Amino acid sequence: MSSSAPEPVLGADPDELEQYSANLVAVAGRLDRVSRLLAGQVRDTCWTGPAAVSFSSEWRRSHEPSLRQVAAALRSGAEQIRGQAQQQRLASSSEIQSSASGATTSRAASQSTLQPTLQPMLQAAAQASSRAASQAALQNLYQAHRQAIATELQLLRAQRADWLSMSVVGGLLSGIRFLPFDPLQEIDKKVGWLESLAGEQRQFLFFDTSGGGHVAEVFGQLHLAQHVTVVVPGVSTDPNDFAHPRNLPAARLQRGQSDTAAIQWLGYDPPNNLLQAGFSAGVFSQSSALAGAVALQSFVASLRRSGAQDITVIGHSLGAYLASVAAGTGAGLDADRLVLAGSPGSYRPHVEQFRLRSGAGSADTVFSIEQGVDPIATAVSGRSLLGWDVADPDFGATRLVDGQAGSGNPVSNHSRYFSDQVSRQSLVEVIRNEAAGQLQRPGAN
Repeated sequence: MSSSAPEPVLGADPDELEQYSANLVAVAGRLDRVSRLLAGQVRDTCWTGPAAVSFSSEWRRSHEPSLRQVAAALRSGAEQIRGQAQQQRLASSSEIQSSASGATTSRAASQSTLQPTLQPMLQAAAQASSRAASQAALQNLYQAHRQAIATELQLLRAQRADWLSMSVVGGLLSGIRFLPFDPLQEIDKKVGWLESLAGEQRQFLFFDTSGGGHVAEVFGQLHLAQHVTVVVPGVSTDPNDFAHPRNLPAARLQRGQSDTAAIQWLGYDPPNNLLQAGFSAGVFSQSSALAGAVALQSFVASLRRSGAQDITVIGHSLGAYLASVAAGTGAGLDADRLVLAGSPGSYRPHVEQFRLRSGAGSADTVFSIEQGVDPIATAVSGRSLLGWDVADPDFGATRLVDGQAGSGNPVSNHSRYFSDQVSRQSLVEVIRNEAAGQLQRPGAN
């Protein structure tokens, strides 16, 4: 592995800043349209009773103004970013003019002598301004998702009150809570889940409050991070797992790493269980991963466009196979490094068929880790459950040191990649591009 760190990129591309500004304005416009649509539904829906009056009042007093405030904050952030683009162009223009005049006049030559000192100052100022704008945009996004959760909770509580306000139905429902079609039970379950997601510390990049959709949560300060990692989970992962954020793999990897941001990414629909995952010899799993690979490619590319300089993608279980599909198809994966943990196989037979940030994959950029004897990652004659054996030396990945000296517990090994101290440290060192002491090169004994 190369020990050289990626060169930091100072300043910003004015064209990209202006595009970012335009995107924020577009999102603000969508929020305005959603606010008007919801206001019309609140006004025109045939809904009476105390709960209806309470929610209508709450909508006008709190939710509708909050949506307007978020839209206004997005427009304000867009204006700041547009200003930074103008300043960046001005700074670049000044440098060009200074350089040109330095070739013809002694005074300009003197200015040119000062240029090595002035240029870092200008670049640092532009970088600080860009980071401030990025922080503001992220905070607005996080706040928008918190507001969406609060609104959904308000709607559910009003819905529950309406059910109970109907004396006959409410009496039946409150007395018979075990029926599978009991709407109060479903409402209470979702309320509990949403309450576990509420809080000022939660940082969602995207979030579907329906409960059956996709979620991405950030741990750490994304706008300041020197290293960013994206964790792609596997089978049986769903939005309910985000009710306990401290247990999420991304949270475990980021803990104690102030210069790192970790993202738990659930941008696809994994099978609900191993039985479903193995249906028709894994066809369901493969189709799920193929559909999710495009979403992962797009997500990582968006991180890069937003300023992330050093990105590691860690796929676990089916998420590892998905990441191999993303790296092995189309334009590939715009990540600096790829880790396949407990992988049921690779979409490609060799790492050189992956496309990453630096080009074709290699032992310096693609890693595998298998926790003791992991039945999901077990291979026979170079083939695992879904593809090529990522631990095979012929595959070409560098194998990381895991926390099991022997076979370990085959029943629990597959779920211990992020809780085992040795395995987690191996992953952290890859994220920080410091994995020299935690690896076994292909072909090593």
